[in-house]
Amino acid sequence: MADVDPAATVSNTTPTTTSNDPPPPPPRPTFNRDRNIKYWLRCLRTLLPTEYTSNDLNRTSLAFFCVNGLSILGELGNLTKPEERAQWIDWLYSCQLSTGGGFRASPATDIKEQLSDSNRIWDPATLPGTFFCLITLLSLGDDLTRVTREDTLEWLATLQRADGSFAEMHSGIDEKEDTATRDPRFVYLAAAVRWLLRGEEGSLSREVRDIDVDQAVRYIQSCEAYDYGYGSRPGAESHAGHTFCAISALSLLDRLHPPKKPVSYPIGLPNPSKTLHWLLSRQNAPTDPESFDSGSHISPPPPPFPPSDAHNGFNGRDNKRTDTCYSFWVIGSLDLLKKAHLVNSESNREYLLEDTAHRIGGFGKWAGAPPDVLHSCLGMVSLGIFREEGINRVDSALCTALQTRELVESLGWRKKRI
Repeated sequence: MADVDPAATVSNTTPTTTSNDPPPPPPRPTFNRDRNIKYWLRCLRTLLPTEYTSNDLNRTSLAFFCVNGLSILGELGNLTKPEERAQWIDWLYSCQLSTGGGFRASPATDIKEQLSDSNRIWDPATLPGTFFCLITLLSLGDDLTRVTREDTLEWLATLQRADGSFAEMHSGIDEKEDTATRDPRFVYLAAAVRWLLRGEEGSLSREVRDIDVDQAVRYIQSCEAYDYGYGSRPGAESHAGHTFCAISALSLLDRLHPPKKPVSYPIGLPNPSKTLHWLLSRQNAPTDPESFDSGSHISPPPPPFPPSDAHNGFNGRDNKRTDTCYSFWVIGSLDLLKKAHLVNSESNREYLLEDTAHRIGGFGKWAGAPPDVLHSCLGMVSLGIFREEGINRVDSALCTALQTRELVESLGWRKKRI
């Protein structure tokens, strides 16, 4: 039998370990800034996918998300040319109605020389169109001096109903009390347009009727649901998007936080601690995609409880699937209430960066979905609230870069005339 070297035998033997040490934690996900910059530049400069065609009549909203996305990354002025931004500004101003105030939601409704008194209702100014045009102009660095401020504010006041709610536009059709759209989204848009354009008392060139702020606040308060979230109208189911609109509208109307001294006018949320509890309850683990049929009208099974420590995004209603946009609607609401620190921000970060962030940039609605401009923008703003590296500071009330709000507040025409 051949001799065997004991030393060689020992050196070729892999030692076994009995350590009970836990495995090292996985690396913390990172926000891919370069990939997202490329995504927004592609959306701005090329044709959007066919799926966006159904939004052609809301084209100014698509412009807002694209411009806003690059602005939040701090690269709008660096990676676009001055002549490009000037063209985009002119395009937005082309959506301003020549008479009556306000902006159309898309140039698709502009019938130009064919416009007459009989067909004017087909080319209306809309609240969403006006908000998206104004905030996008500001993101592009425009000072809004070409906006017909007084006319737009007068038009705005005519949209308010007796109960304090707002119509989206003048449709030319008599509204029926039981079918008219009554929605906190339009109260929010009205509050935002008012905040952007009205400025300090005495800044307007002539006296302009203001909206009824007290009645608007009463309407918002009336939309509180039985579980203390806010619905699309009184008696409707709570929804995180409508709850954000209610809270943000109160903030822009300077009616969110009650003053130390009692006041005679309506102010604040009727049940702030209970609304806070409802908002915090929206953070959940994502539903298993294999068990969810996206083509079904049946709600997915409720998320596991208690939720896991990781990958917890937010849903918009009870027993619904987590969704990228609700990371903003909920966290933005909490930020305005000065309570954002109560959520598990790291778990939400994992959900966004590991589950819904897309390989080509942007964010999808949920895991496996293609990116779209709405969810991509709102996902970034949600991360920006917690100062994500590579994202500018953001303003929750306007859903935009903080520097955009600071630009508005610095504009000379908003100051009182001497």
